[in-house]
Amino acid sequence: MIASDDERFLDDIALLMAPWGWPRPVGRIYAYLLLRAEPATLDQIAADLGMSKSNASVAARTLEHCGNARRHSEPGSKRIYYAVPDSHGGPFAAKAELLGRLETLFDRQAGRSLWPPVTERLESLASFYAQMRGAIGAVLAEQKGAGTAKRRA
Repeated sequence: MIASDDERFLDDIALLMAPWGWPRPVGRIYAYLLLRAEPATLDQIAADLGMSKSNASVAARTLEHCGNARRHSEPGSKRIYYAVPDSHGGPFAAKAELLGRLETLFDRQAGRSLWPPVTERLESLASFYAQMRGAIGAVLAEQKGAGTAKRRA
């Protein structure tokens, strides 16, 4: 049974992550894993969240694919466990890489013979994506240097 404060947190995370394209079960499982001290099996996740094991499996794999969950097993067991990763930068590192590719693409297009307002737009976008990539990189570097035990004051 999940406490009412925890239930509210699960729903709040699900609502906040919906604009990122996460279905409600994905957001709820992510919040659930954040609140757990130990990894959870799909059976535990499904039972605690009142969902089918197949829905829990699809949602957990989605989280794993996004870098917001990690899967592991115990030697000699077929059980799969899910937990939040130690590093929270995985999905953002992938986004930074994508921003870098967009920056390069826009830079190349801006070098073509295009109508000046289009060239300015592409240069502006390339600069924007470069700044976003740099900001993400700086935060990831800072977090990596700070370690997982350090908390903001």
